[in-house]
Amino acid sequence: MKNFLFILTIFSLISCSKDEKSFSDGSRIAINGTIPGVHTKSTGSSSWEELPLNSAAKVLVFNSNGYELFTINDSGFQAKAYSGTAPALAFLDADNRFIGCLNAGGLNVLPLVSLKDGDNTIIDLSSLTLSGKLVIPGNDPIGDKIDLNVDEVNWYKELGAYYESLSTNIDANNDGVTDFIDNMDLRLSTIFDIDCGKWGLNDLEPQIDDTANFFRVNYTLRVEGGKNFSPQNQTITFAGPEGSPYSGINQSNYNICPNGNFISFFSRPEWQPFSVGTYSLTIDNKNYSLNYSTVNSKHFFILAEPTLNTNDKNQVVSVTVEYKDMNNEPVNAENFVYQTMVQIDGTARISEMGKLWENPASKQNTELYTFTLPNPVALSEIGQVKVCYLDLIGNTYNLKFIARLD
Repeated sequence: MKNFLFILTIFSLISCSKDEKSFSDGSRIAINGTIPGVHTKSTGSSSWEELPLNSAAKVLVFNSNGYELFTINDSGFQAKAYSGTAPALAFLDADNRFIGCLNAGGLNVLPLVSLKDGDNTIIDLSSLTLSGKLVIPGNDPIGDKIDLNVDEVNWYKELGAYYESLSTNIDANNDGVTDFIDNMDLRLSTIFDIDCGKWGLNDLEPQIDDTANFFRVNYTLRVEGGKNFSPQNQTITFAGPEGSPYSGINQSNYNICPNGNFISFFSRPEWQPFSVGTYSLTIDNKNYSLNYSTVNSKHFFILAEPTLNTNDKNQVVSVTVEYKDMNNEPVNAENFVYQTMVQIDGTARISEMGKLWENPASKQNTELYTFTLPNPVALSEIGQVKVCYLDLIGNTYNLKFIARLD
């Protein structure tokens, strides 16, 4: 298979993502379209040869918490996805073979933000056509139903190359069936840990390190495998990239999620980044070839600045977060950030507010700006504040702030 596939990036230190199919509740945005002359009978073939769009039988919708399949009936479909995410739509035939992915306005994702009619918005793609592996809508929702400015559109466009390079992972076990369908999918993600400066305090603004120099980033690669892997051996190896393999790639953790998926973490010496390339993942003596890419942590970074608010006893009662770009200009967080979590640490974890990778249907963690501590905490006990955010396409940034000196 060639070209783009939306591969989810999953974040967790020890926790796991939710069930990939848990999309039954909550308000979602309708995404409609038609495919002229569609016929949905199986061809019986198992190869990844070029397929016509009129052989599409299903629409596979990805978002930051999983996927859902929608059936194409009488040449039409109505898919759904949550607002505040940036899903991708893949078109499959009756045998779950990949045909192509939606490309609207030059974007390989559909950012469901700044919606014209809010959560009542209906995205009508109209008649679809296929160009290579790109499915082009007759009605372009970007700039119409989805009101993004030029800079925001360009931001998402640059993510296209990132996703395109991951396309081979759709069938890592080479059985001709999309791995998500049989719960044998493998997902790669990068966790960015960044030291940013000092927190704000009441009326004092945060002290941010020089943004030209503060990207002291620690990189961790996270692998999640579908529940049907059921590894017998917790030792998993990750090697590569092909042609110039690294030495010293270490596996740091292995966990089984409540939904049966496994997760494992890998790092290089001194937390160096992993370069773009083809890697080999070995599970129970079976090798899987995975194409890895990452985004530039500096280019796609939104600075989430925390300010601690105290009461008359000098106890912290809340944390407010302001979002800015690299030029220190305020940005509309809803167009870039899906969920935010604030962690307060002393000699140990003191408080945690918000949660990442919550099922969108539960709609519990929708706060991006103001976080109230369950119990006041003496300012003198706090040594670090971490703002962790999940962006619309699933990347996670852990931004660290230390105590002020004034």
